[in-house]
Amino acid sequence: MNGQPASAPDRDGMLMEQLASRAGLLQFLRFGLVGVFNTTASYLIIRMLAEPLGVPTASAIGYAAGVAQSFLLNRFWTFSATRPQGDGRWGLEMLRFLAVNIACGGLFTAVNTLAAPHIGLLAATLAGVALVTPLGFILNRFIVFR
Repeated sequence: MNGQPASAPDRDGMLMEQLASRAGLLQFLRFGLVGVFNTTASYLIIRMLAEPLGVPTASAIGYAAGVAQSFLLNRFWTFSATRPQGDGRWGLEMLRFLAVNIACGGLFTAVNTLAAPHIGLLAATLAGVALVTPLGFILNRFIVFR
């Protein structure tokens, strides 16, 4: 490079190259596996709590449990190669992670709450996951664990 910051189109191209690289695809697969574990845990919790607490509350609690599991697995496995090691950034990463997951959790809960009466709880949960997963990966990769 010429020592100058990359322009917005150059940065966008670099981001797309990183995502499309073998390492980027492997990261997305790891993120997906973490998501499978989180989805399973979240769904089981939602299923157990939906009847006594209602779908909105059960969804929020199930999602929160998945978020805690997700932070640890993503920090130490999925994004371990792209973030500095031993950098003492736990607090900052946790705050960014929580902000991303509050936004994604709100979107997930809205989808689950609106869709469950029409397509059933499992299908609604999977629809919420399908919407939130790519958004969560991009935000985690380039904002949280950078």
